[in-house]
Amino acid sequence: MKLRIDTLFGRIALLIAAVLVLSHFSWLAILRMDRRQQQVDYSVEQMMFQFESIQRALAAQPPIKLPSLVEVASEASAAEHTVAAKGRARRLVEQFSQRMPPGTQVRLEEDQTTRIWVKLPHRQDWIAMPALWVVNPPPDNRLLPGVILVVGVAMAVALLIAWQIQRPVRDMAAAAEQLSRQHIVKPLRERGPHELRQLIVRFNRMMADLTRIDQERNTMLAGIAHDLKTPLARLRLRAEMLADPKAAAGVTRDVESMSAIVEQFLTFAQSGEPAARPVPVDRRIGELAASLAEQDKSVEVSLMAGEGFRMIATQLDRIVGNLVDNAYAYGAAPVLLRTSRQADGWHMVVEDHGEGIPPDAMEKVTLPFVRLDPARGGNAHSGLGLAIVDRLVRQAGGRLVLANRDEGGLRVEMVFPFATLAQAA
Repeated sequence: MKLRIDTLFGRIALLIAAVLVLSHFSWLAILRMDRRQQQVDYSVEQMMFQFESIQRALAAQPPIKLPSLVEVASEASAAEHTVAAKGRARRLVEQFSQRMPPGTQVRLEEDQTTRIWVKLPHRQDWIAMPALWVVNPPPDNRLLPGVILVVGVAMAVALLIAWQIQRPVRDMAAAAEQLSRQHIVKPLRERGPHELRQLIVRFNRMMADLTRIDQERNTMLAGIAHDLKTPLARLRLRAEMLADPKAAAGVTRDVESMSAIVEQFLTFAQSGEPAARPVPVDRRIGELAASLAEQDKSVEVSLMAGEGFRMIATQLDRIVGNLVDNAYAYGAAPVLLRTSRQADGWHMVVEDHGEGIPPDAMEKVTLPFVRLDPARGGNAHSGLGLAIVDRLVRQAGGRLVLANRDEGGLRVEMVFPFATLAQAA
């Protein structure tokens, strides 16, 4: 799975990696600094022991012969041989001076052999002795592989724990995506930290409430529509029995308008139960266009998506049927229907040449029972057309985009991402 930094797991992983690397390599830097200081401390201790041994040799009777690198010299000789100490040698000289009696002068000679020149307050001459450097094995470089190994193991364990922690959040995101498409979602398993378990409990309760409300609404709409069919059939029969043809024609039109509204109620109530047989969209639209032409609703088609674009047949029929009906009811011919394959997924577009939708109403036209009368109102419509389309598109894993065309008319674009459409189908 590709790691994304903008996800919860990605940010936790980045935080863990940064903390581990920073802490371990900071510890390594501190250890290296401490080792250098220890080296100076050990060297000063050895030089103090060496200087005390030289003093005892000089004070002995008779004086003990000194090694060749140890010398007792005058002020002039000390000035000729010594220079100012720099870098690590400077720290050595300063720390050695702090261990000597007050008033002691300490200088450094950097020749083939580095020597320390010391003049005690009670002596007139200088004592030169070799500078001692104590090496602390093992060198710091030998610690680096071990530090890298520890960081790697700690990071792997921490990332595994972080992945386990974020799994409930990922499952909730997937469940919310399925719920937005009107799919049945099983209750999530309660796991993770206390706060996440509480969130999962409330999320499961919310899903159950939404499912129950949606089922109750669909049952109510289907029941109302079913109960209205019988009275409408009787009204149509009585209209045919009227003696006045003009009155009979008016009653018949009203009955047909009411029947169309009832059918919209049934379609909206049943839109959450699609069949599970995907068909090629281009081929199905071609068949629908021929059928619409027989109903005097001609549609100009441009089908460029190819065989890979597939949707459930009942969903596609309802989407195209509602959009073409809206285009003829509220817009104007010609009605254009196009399909294409683009980088972000499959695209299906329906356009008309009417007046479009007012910009301030663009966000609410997909809500159930919203009508824009008188600008886009009419008989035999209950404000469910675009609501049905929006629900079906989301159910298929896509999104609906409405916009007014510059040339006039409404442009309805449906975008179906490749992976999401395949999963929904």
